[in-house]
Order: sequence, then C-alpha cells, then structure tokens
Amino acid sequence: MLESFIRSPFNGFTTLTICVLSALTIPNFVNLHKAEAESITDCRKLVTGTYLTTNSGNFGSFRGITTFTQDSNFVSTASVQSNVPPFQPFGNIQGSWKCTSDREITATGLDFNYPTATLPGKITRTDYRATFNPKTGIVQGTVTLRLFSLNANPLKDNVPLEGTFTFTGQRINPLQ
Repeated sequence: MLESFIRSPFNGFTTLTICVLSALTIPNFVNLHKAEAESITDCRKLVTGTYLTTNSGNFGSFRGITTFTQDSNFVSTASVQSNVPPFQPFGNIQGSWKCTSDREITATGLDFNYPTATLPGKITRTDYRATFNPKTGIVQGTVTLRLFSLNANPLKDNVPLEGTFTFTGQRINPLQ
C-alpha cells in the first residue's frame, strides 16, 4: 500500500513530495500565525493604559490625555477643546485602535466640532500612528485631521487633510 501511495501515476514520487512539503509547511504556517498572535497579545498589554500627551504641529502646542483600552477602544481629550483659536470647540475623540506590530498601532477616532456664530458643526476624523516603548512607558506618534460636514460619512468619505501634529506621551501609573 505504501508503494502505491509513493508511486503515483504522476511521474513517480509526486504524491510523496506533496505530502512531505505539506508536512513541513503546515507547522511553519501555524507557528508563524502563533508568533503573530503572541506579538499582538504582547502589543495589547504594552499599549493598554492612559497617557499624558504633549501635542505639537501646525495648530500650535497643547496637552492631552489619551486612554487605550484592552478591547481596542480609545478616548482622548485635549486642553484646547473649548474654543481656543484656531480651534473650533470640540468634544472628546472616541475611536478604535489595532496593533500593526509588537510595538506599533494605528487608530481612527471621531469627534464633533460644535457650531459657533460663524462656523457650522462638523465631524473630525483623526488617524493615528504610534509606537510604544515598553521600558519607559513612552508613546510617540503622528495624527492627521480631516474635517467633514455633519451629513458626511467620515469612515467612508475622504476630504483633504486639514492638519497634522506629532505627540509624545508618558503612561500614567499609580503613584507609590
């Protein structure tokens, strides 16, 4: 029976070669995905927490607090939310994040810009890319801003970039 298995009608050893290659490839494939899953788990542990941030860019400089939750949600608040020019008053940013490597994430958040006497209300989409240092508890990254009308779908539509800023943050740990 083994001989009939080894000697296939396709030039002799084709079936055996396929079986051996499959036996060698499947464990490597499984191990690769296991390592990838462990890397994501490590990233989640590394990222989860609350950070005091310093933000700077074409809008000036301001402070913020951002929390990344274990279930991939995040919320961010800024010191310039209540109509500090050039900002229109806006609410907290809320969104979701995902690991893109063992120390890097991307995130997308939304907030509302409140109407003023001269400006209509809008939706802001913020797209983040950040890296985390596990030893220091420091996060660094960039954020891009896009403004949408209240009737637009900021998750599907696209508009020109409104601004970019960089940020650095320190994880807030309980004081001893």
